[in-house]
Formats: sequence, structure tokens, C-alpha cells
Amino acid sequence: MRVKYYQILSMLFFVYLLSGCGSARFDSTLRPSGDTQLTLSERFNIAGFTVAPKPKTPAGGSMQFGTNLAEMKGRARVLYPQVFVDDWSAVPVTATALTNYEPLGALGPMMTGFTLGLIPFPSSEHTDYEVKVSIVDEQGDKVAATPVKFTRENSMWMSLLGPLGCLPVPGRSLVPRDTVFFDLSGESYLRKSSELTTDSLIEALVTALKELPPERLAQVRKARLARLREIRIEGNSYWSVLTTAFSKGSEQEKADQFVLLLYGEKPRPDLQPLETAIVARRDGNGRWLPVSAYLKRTAKSLVSVTALLEGGIPGRLVVTEVSEPPLEDFLSVQTAAGDLETAEAMRWSNKVLLQAKNRSLPGLLQQKSTPDLLDLITQVENSFLDLNRMAETAKDRAQKAVADGGDGGTARELSLTCRERGDILKPILAAMKQEVARRGGK
Repeated sequence: MRVKYYQILSMLFFVYLLSGCGSARFDSTLRPSGDTQLTLSERFNIAGFTVAPKPKTPAGGSMQFGTNLAEMKGRARVLYPQVFVDDWSAVPVTATALTNYEPLGALGPMMTGFTLGLIPFPSSEHTDYEVKVSIVDEQGDKVAATPVKFTRENSMWMSLLGPLGCLPVPGRSLVPRDTVFFDLSGESYLRKSSELTTDSLIEALVTALKELPPERLAQVRKARLARLREIRIEGNSYWSVLTTAFSKGSEQEKADQFVLLLYGEKPRPDLQPLETAIVARRDGNGRWLPVSAYLKRTAKSLVSVTALLEGGIPGRLVVTEVSEPPLEDFLSVQTAAGDLETAEAMRWSNKVLLQAKNRSLPGLLQQKSTPDLLDLITQVENSFLDLNRMAETAKDRAQKAVADGGDGGTARELSLTCRERGDILKPILAAMKQEVARRGGK
């Protein structure tokens, strides 16, 4: 009997030694309203969301888990189904959250250590958020709301010996507290922290959207719908969308491009376009000017697209089937994001350039003035310099890839495509120089 008593006592003591546990709470100065029936003057689609840590802020702060665009969009539709929708016709809104993260303090764990882990002392981490919300109006100008600021705080304590750490850590918690017992992985803590952060960010978004002028939002929606049209190309039906774009990123205050998005069916936010093309740009004075682009994937023949200005703003798309490609449109070197994309774009351009040489070059030599021909000669010679540089650097990348155990196929393909383009440009350059010489260089 005495042996069994000592066995039970030993087991209880052993459990006591291993019974380290902790408690955490989660708070925010911007509390989600929970009003699922809230309506605003317009409905919105979250088109972009980024978290931008301030300098010297660790990128992996635990507050920032789960704040990506997909989770923001999904959670926003749950919290405010009458405000945020997954619909192309809704007004697109973008947000950037500037963050300043302060990690857990060392005082609480230190004091707990002085008690040999028996008595827990609280420690907190927090992140200050400044959420900047904006829309782009029908003219391509940003309309920004006043930034919304809030602070997210997590507090916790933990005992290494004994169950005191399981007691609720003092203070308010907007979501159920997290209690850890025998499991120190932290997955539950990070999940609850992430969920409250996302909800607070969405609340900041709603707070900012309430401030934007309803009449400006209505104009954005009307222009967005007007720029959605069903068109026909080579007898096939497509949906075209004209939308603004920023060539240098979200720091710009004005969009400097209008882009065609071409779809095989009526667009929705998660549908990828079949093709994109820049059809208008701003000049140095801020005015919109149409530019010609060509469909590379959806058209079998050569099809040009450009924007038609309505009141000085791109309003609709003009589609033209081209029989004689303008040589000037295809003299510049075509580049894209990577070797494969650049090689594909250049290969397509080379085929059209070959057509232009055979169909358009004779007329160009007769119609262009000598100064214009000299400008084209300079443009072609600059293209040769760009092509040689691209071909050599692509060749070096291919050789390095082979040395590292790869095949270097895409880089080698780009190098060959550059050489091919040079072979097409040589007779064009020779013909223009010959014509200028025939005129006596005048």
C-alpha cells in the first residue's frame, strides 16, 4: 500500500514539473464592427494589398501572418458582404499598410526566470499600422483617403513549472484567449493573431472608404462599365477592358498608361486575360496620347489595337487588321520579364519585321524625307547595339547554366533570336543607307 502511495506521489510531482503552460490575449485599437449588413454608396473589389515594414522593422513580425491579398479578399466578403464583392463591375480599391513592429519585451520572461519558472509575468508585442487606401478615377488620377492608424497588441505569459501560466493573462482580448498546455508550437497563437490582424485591416479599409466622395466613386464605376465591351477579332468574339496602369509602381500619383485586357469570356476579378497591350500613354504635359500595339496570341493575322480618346481620355478600343506593317513599329528591341518571354516576344516581332521588310520598306524609302530616313538609320543602329549586348549576356547566362549542371536552353534561345533579328535588320539598314546615298545625303 505504501509503495502505491509513493508511486502516485511521484507521478503527481513529475506532472507538476512538466506542466509548463501559458496564456495569451489579442487586442486591437481598431475593433471590427461585426455589422454584416453595412452598405456603402458603392461596392468594392480589393484589387491590391501590400504590407510595407518601415526601415529596421523585422519582416517576420508575428502580427503580419495571414495578411496577403487572397486572405484579405476572402475575409472582407465574410465580414462585409454588402461592401466587398468578387465582381468585375465593383470599384477596385488598393491598400498599403505601413507597419512598425515591436517584439516581445525581455522583462516578463526575465522576471519569470527569477522565480525559476513558477510565477508567470506578462510580456507584450505590438505593431503600429498606418493603412493608406486609394482608388484610381476615370482619368487615371489617384483619389486617396486619410490614412487610418491602429495598433495591434499581443500579450502573454508562461510558467515553466506548475499550472499558473494557464491563468488568463490580464487585459482585454478581442478573440478567445489562447492557452498552451504541453504544446509550445505556437500554431494556435499565430492563427488567432493573424485573424485579428486581418479583421482590423479590413476595418481600416472600411473606415477609409466611408470618407471617399460618393460622386467620385460613381464616376469610377460608370467609366469602368463603359470601358468593358464585347468585340470581334477575325470573326471571333472577345471581351475587351481598358484600364489604367502605373509603369513605375504604386508610388505614382497618376497612372501613365492605359492597358487593354483581352478576355475570351466576360471578365471577373480572378480571370486571367488572354492578352495585354499598352494602348495609350501620357506625354510630358500629362495628356493622354494613343499608341499602337499588336495582338500576339489571339490573332492569326496582324491586328493593331489602340485607344480612341473621348474628351481627352481613352474611352474605347480601335481594332484594325493590318496588311502592310509599319516598319517603324517593329524596329525597337522587344524585351519582357525573362529570357523565355523576351525570346517569344522577339520571335513574334521578327516574323512581322520580315513582312514589313518585304511589303512596307519600298514605300517607306519613297515617302520618307532624308532627315526621317537618317533618324530611322540611327534607330536601327542602336537596335544593333542592344541586340549584340543582349545576345552576349544571354550566351554568358547559357554557359553559366551549363556549368552549373543545367541546359541553359532559354538563354541560348534568346541569344539565337537576337542573331536572327540582326540578320533581318541588316538588309533594311543597307537599303535605307543606299537611298540616302542616292539622294546625296540631303
